[in-house]
Amino acid sequence: MNYWIYFTTGRYKEHYNSGAQTRMVERLNASRPRPRLQVHPRLARRHGIATGSVVVLESRRSKAEFEAELTVDIRPDTVFAPFHWGGKQAANKLTNPALDPTSRMPEFKYAAVRVAGVRGSSFAADERR
Repeated sequence: MNYWIYFTTGRYKEHYNSGAQTRMVERLNASRPRPRLQVHPRLARRHGIATGSVVVLESRRSKAEFEAELTVDIRPDTVFAPFHWGGKQAANKLTNPALDPTSRMPEFKYAAVRVAGVRGSSFAADERR
């Protein structure tokens, strides 16, 4: 399998650290209620991804899924998702769990991935329940 897309993780400014506390603040949670995968329009066209599509990413370690957000603010060979969520949307499942030998900090910042699937948004239906 060819994992040619760079996957990077980071924070949403609205959700400090893991988001465990900030996602309980209604105003902050309303601004960023779920993780969105930033995808360049060129990469999106290649895979049939539209804004709101659910994109399944796969690395050598696992799979995760995110709602797509198209933006020219990211490179065409790179995708980004925040790491504040768990379950199917856990970005860190895709990354290498190796630890720095001195600081013991995990290597949760990037991974090589591929698009394993794309489907219409199921998040909108989930929010109506």
